[in-house]
Amino acid sequence: MSNSSLDMFDEAEAMVATLRLCEITQEELARRLGVSQSYVANKLRLLRLTDEEVALVRKNHLSERHARAVLRLESKEKRLAALEKVVSMSLNVRECEAIVEMLRDEEMPRRIKEVAPSMRIDSFCHTLKESLVTLKSLGISVSDYTEYLGKKMYITLAIDIPV
Repeated sequence: MSNSSLDMFDEAEAMVATLRLCEITQEELARRLGVSQSYVANKLRLLRLTDEEVALVRKNHLSERHARAVLRLESKEKRLAALEKVVSMSLNVRECEAIVEMLRDEEMPRRIKEVAPSMRIDSFCHTLKESLVTLKSLGISVSDYTEYLGKKMYITLAIDIPV
């Protein structure tokens, strides 16, 4: 690399080295760098990519957001497939995220089995709330009411149908 500036992976490696050398926490490193702890954590997450994935990101000048998006995939094979599709189709970050979601959906049955039932319900409720926000953003009047009776949760939705 002829450019003297560090890329995202070099920054992450430098952060790891600093954490070890100075024996400090991510929070302390963030404070010293004048950034948020989540900024540091996001950089460090990049190091979970394989050497092959890093090379593909670097070679094709993909953004850090592209790299972080594919990290949502558990399988190295799916991450590589997603990156190759992003490169071959010159996809932007939003399109990359859509590919990742599609591939994550394929992983869903296995992941659901690993999650406690209460977490699945929480996930459903979160998805439902996001759907309500989407409907509202489209100008559709919608309200919801949740009631707990014993071991049951009742969710009522009221959608005003435009005439």
